[in-house]
Amino acid sequence: MGANKERQQRLEKAVAERRRQMTQYHSFTEDEMFIVKGSPAFSVLDFWRFEFGALISMVGTIGEFLVCRALEIPKAENVLKWTGYDVSYKCKRIEVKSTSYIHSWNGNKQSDVRTFSIAPSHNNYWLVKDDSDTKKLSRQSELYVFCLNTQRNYETFDPLKIDSWEFYVIPTYRINERCDRIGIPDQKTIRLSVVKKMTEPVKWTELKEKIDAGIDDVDQWVDRLDD
Repeated sequence: MGANKERQQRLEKAVAERRRQMTQYHSFTEDEMFIVKGSPAFSVLDFWRFEFGALISMVGTIGEFLVCRALEIPKAENVLKWTGYDVSYKCKRIEVKSTSYIHSWNGNKQSDVRTFSIAPSHNNYWLVKDDSDTKKLSRQSELYVFCLNTQRNYETFDPLKIDSWEFYVIPTYRINERCDRIGIPDQKTIRLSVVKKMTEPVKWTELKEKIDAGIDDVDQWVDRLDD
């Protein structure tokens, strides 16, 4: 086995263990109650409606939720603490980035220049302490999923309309190669226009198949590194 394949297997083992640790929390249900003096006061659903009722302001969270639903992942693993990546699937790390043309804070104005964060970070919060990779910045995923809500009218914006989303799946190694090629290996953002040049969008019903293909691409890339 080559050194790169061995490293990838070590990463996947660490990712699986991290997922186990980060999904052991209790998921509250809508009918559980807040209690005062031993009696029910109001429900978890009441809290959800109060804090999360305005879904138009939660594009990032919705994008991540849609990715997890497409992959049949029932529990988020990045809600208790910062994890450096958003989702693990088949022991691969996936970073989910979302944007839209409409935002709650800019009214009916469209944000035509769309960018996504691709900033490198440290991974010493979750890998073993003697791993040399903890000494340098890198992008903490095997795949990026860039999510775009294509609706452009604030008045008719419907956050529940899944068909209005486009998803762009790109292996991280391809993003790294592009950043190296333009001489900015630690580039912090990437424009939607560049993402569109690197891959074709898919709809939500096609997303799982596209991510599976992306994972196969990553595995083949690792094999090529060892050839």
